[in-house]
Amino acid sequence: MKDLIMGYATNSKFDDFYRFVVSIRQHCHPDKVDVVVFINALGNEFAKVAVEHNITLIPVENVWKWVTSSKLLNLVYYAKILGLQVLMRLSSGADRVSLENDYRHTLAHWIHPIVGRWFAYHTFLKVNSSYRMVMTSDVRDVIFQASPFHNLDSTKLHVFEQASRYYGQKNLDSQWFSMVYGKKGLEEVAGKAALCAGTILGENALMTQLIELMTLETQFHPRNIIDQAVFNKVINHDFPSNQVVRHNLKSGSVLTLCADHKEAWEIQDDKVIVDGRIAPVIHMYDRDPQTNQLFLSKIPIPQY
Repeated sequence: MKDLIMGYATNSKFDDFYRFVVSIRQHCHPDKVDVVVFINALGNEFAKVAVEHNITLIPVENVWKWVTSSKLLNLVYYAKILGLQVLMRLSSGADRVSLENDYRHTLAHWIHPIVGRWFAYHTFLKVNSSYRMVMTSDVRDVIFQASPFHNLDSTKLHVFEQASRYYGQKNLDSQWFSMVYGKKGLEEVAGKAALCAGTILGENALMTQLIELMTLETQFHPRNIIDQAVFNKVINHDFPSNQVVRHNLKSGSVLTLCADHKEAWEIQDDKVIVDGRIAPVIHMYDRDPQTNQLFLSKIPIPQY
């Protein structure tokens, strides 16, 4: 069975998209790994790269950008969402199913794309359910140095900590969690390491379960949603803990260059090394001048 990597790249810069897909294909052959990127129409160069590197582009649209700049448009969408909520409570059977689908579709287009992506992933996996392992990834700041699927337990869900970032401390993750779940919610996760929602991978059924939980949780907080907070809430409270492997910076497939990461890695022979091994995936590579310069020079951008 093949593995799958999915990314969401609405309004992506071409250079970021190019480095993401090219670095994947340098280490993940199309016979073994499918790559799917959800994207809006941004230009012919994106399509050309996709064809050259055997990448599937899935068209998506999102009105968040226009809604946030128009009170009238925002009111129209919010009124529709409230109306659908009322109709769902009053309906049953096939009518309720149709209304629920319309509600999910409307909500996915209205909220910020970084949250709406979970609805797109969920829809895709409901149709394409035969993969062995699945990875969801940010596109803007992710580079691959090796396959992310090797040397991992293929029956588990793998999540990745951010260095020295703990809930309850004064940091952005605590602020985000408190915004969505309040002071009491933050107290319930105090002391736990903040996990990154940008790169996750695991067994297909577990990833599908996680993504479904993400979409359901999002529907409870449509007006005040931050996917990093939702992801950490789902993992800590809703997902079976015996199915999750939590990786720190020195284990697993992903090195996240956020917070206090300096002592975790080094560069040897144009590779980012962690504990004597190549780190398969570098997330937020642009946050550090050394890694940013390394990957910009290793994957130059051609003219199309």
